[in-house]
Amino acid sequence: MTNIFNLNQVVSKNKYNKGVAATVRYDVVDLGKPGPDDWFKLYKMGDGRLEDYPQMLITLQKDAEGKDHPYLIGGDEDFKASCSEKLSRCRDVHLVYGITLAKRPFIWPLVVVEDLTVGIGWHITGYEIARAAFDRWTKIRSDKANNRYLHIDLDDQGSVPKERVFTEPPIDYETALNKAFKERFINSPDHPVYRNAGSIVDTNFAKQVAKGVIKS
Repeated sequence: MTNIFNLNQVVSKNKYNKGVAATVRYDVVDLGKPGPDDWFKLYKMGDGRLEDYPQMLITLQKDAEGKDHPYLIGGDEDFKASCSEKLSRCRDVHLVYGITLAKRPFIWPLVVVEDLTVGIGWHITGYEIARAAFDRWTKIRSDKANNRYLHIDLDDQGSVPKERVFTEPPIDYETALNKAFKERFINSPDHPVYRNAGSIVDTNFAKQVAKGVIKS
């Protein structure tokens, strides 16, 4: 059975604004930030802010070969909360939609940053680069020595061909998400990833904290 989702199953806050309907067939949508040699731009949703992209929840899970794969978590808010407790490596993200200069569409899971004055360098610099990419062609490269990303800006922005695909999505946002996640979608307790995660058991410590006997 094909496992696809609708946006109303995965959006935590209703701020969704659909992209342009598909006029060109794109069978592959990359999932992840662009490569270090890719010039890219992001498509604007709503007013062209990162916050216009709906906040969603993903989890990273390993396959039989030990390779990480992101899963998109859907369902009601109670189920999402249960997943965030039960599943490892859950992240609140904005799934931003963009295009490379080579015309490869991508979905970038950008970790939500509440305050740019604090937090992890990777997350903060990634957020700043993504904001710039709404209006300019840019690159993102890892600076592991300083735990951050480097922002490379294209000096001659006017050299990029004026093609429609660079300003309007070739396929709509919901379709792009489904293509990027390739049926990796958790929306019920029956999903194997959720079912095989085990159960959370209250420790005596947690019970004592709940009773007020021990201060947390």
